[in-house]
Amino acid sequence: MAIALQVCLLAFPQGSYTLDTTFRTQIEQRFISSVVLLQNGDVLLSGNVRFPNDFSDRLLAKVDSVGEQVLSFPFSYGGEQLTPWLDRIYVGAGVVRRLLNTGLLDPSFIDMNLGPYFSSSAVGSYHVYQDGRILMSGLHTLSDTARGFVGNHCLIWFSNEGYLDTTRTHRSGNGPIFYFKEVTDGKFLCSGSLSQYEGHAVDRLFRVEPDGTLDTTFNSHVYLGGAKDYLALPDGRAYAVGRYWRTDATTETIWVGRFMPDGSLDPTWNSPQFDAPAYIPDPNGATVWSIKPWGTSGVVVCGEFNAVNGEERWGICVLDSTGLVLPPFNNCEIGPTTWFSSTNVGMKGITFTPDSAHCYVYGFYEGLDDGAVNDTAQGFISRLHVGDIGMTSSRQRSEAGAFEVYPNPASGTAMLKLEKVQSDAQLVLRDALGREAIHLRVSALTTAIDLHSLGEGLYFVELRSREQCVGMQRLLVQH
Repeated sequence: MAIALQVCLLAFPQGSYTLDTTFRTQIEQRFISSVVLLQNGDVLLSGNVRFPNDFSDRLLAKVDSVGEQVLSFPFSYGGEQLTPWLDRIYVGAGVVRRLLNTGLLDPSFIDMNLGPYFSSSAVGSYHVYQDGRILMSGLHTLSDTARGFVGNHCLIWFSNEGYLDTTRTHRSGNGPIFYFKEVTDGKFLCSGSLSQYEGHAVDRLFRVEPDGTLDTTFNSHVYLGGAKDYLALPDGRAYAVGRYWRTDATTETIWVGRFMPDGSLDPTWNSPQFDAPAYIPDPNGATVWSIKPWGTSGVVVCGEFNAVNGEERWGICVLDSTGLVLPPFNNCEIGPTTWFSSTNVGMKGITFTPDSAHCYVYGFYEGLDDGAVNDTAQGFISRLHVGDIGMTSSRQRSEAGAFEVYPNPASGTAMLKLEKVQSDAQLVLRDALGREAIHLRVSALTTAIDLHSLGEGLYFVELRSREQCVGMQRLLVQH
């Protein structure tokens, strides 16, 4: 089965990643931490950025489809995580703000510090529920004496108007939760500098139930460092990336770990070794900042590093389902950026365009070399062209012959067209996290795929034969 998964993975994102030099910004410093692609082609940037005519850093900025600054976009709140919601955007800015697409504050969402019972302190991260409610971490002060929530709390719920949610049980700890994310069954993986949560001893990586109570069935044994991002798998396993150490291997650094549902390390995962350039000031070296799914079983990670398992990779690499480093981005190199006396180089994340023809990489770097073009004017965010795996109708040759999926993007129905039919051919449609959405036997040269029950988004069409994946294409569903 592992061989089949690897075949599927290699059938997908091996396309060339070439620098798109038609996109170039004039950002002079310092970093970009989060990106949202807007429907009109503009790109919203959160971080600390400065353009040539700025007198101070912008925490939020907008550039157009070629990288030119949108001058009408105002100075606004930002700096941290961006999360689209309906026609608005949440942004981390010490607390959580909700903005209109214009960059102005949404008047229907208050400044959290203006509401009763809440005062912000140590910054963490946040989660947006479907109805617009917020769960925020960090370490903040509550003064809701009527309901008994007084003092420091590290997981706090808010209404979709920004007020403290007085119907929820807020959670306390002896330190902040810096990074958390929803994983399996509405639970959250959490990491911070606390050792006590709700009066219970916890590891530096722990899991809580949807209501915030401690999940005592998960024990990671992480005692030092922490995770910065997570990726859940359908079977209950989860990746945690950052830089941390466990009590049963005190000298072994983990940058990308995969955990079983009980918190033990996945024995089928070989945690890769990351190295950083000597000029990175952190004495512990490399850090991984983000992780996203790649194909049906791989992952792409971004961070501060220049080698993975001894192979040169600058800020971004792709790993297969066992931890093996894959070829994409093997020729991509980024240059360092210096702010005052601090020199850094790395990427914070990657975002694909809806048609998957391009991707944006972003972080803290100046100059990007894709192996063919060395563009020293690139910096902080770049657009790469994804060759050979575009979303237009394409014909792919596999072990079972040529096949085609069309139209792409598709709405209610897509068609699978084969050159020849194998007696045991099957079609499997998976979502971006690898979860199976549709499974069909293929007995004709042309097969209709009913998409009406699927949500919008990116899916992967696998063609399988003899219990192996023999080819795969991306399919964008847009109703």
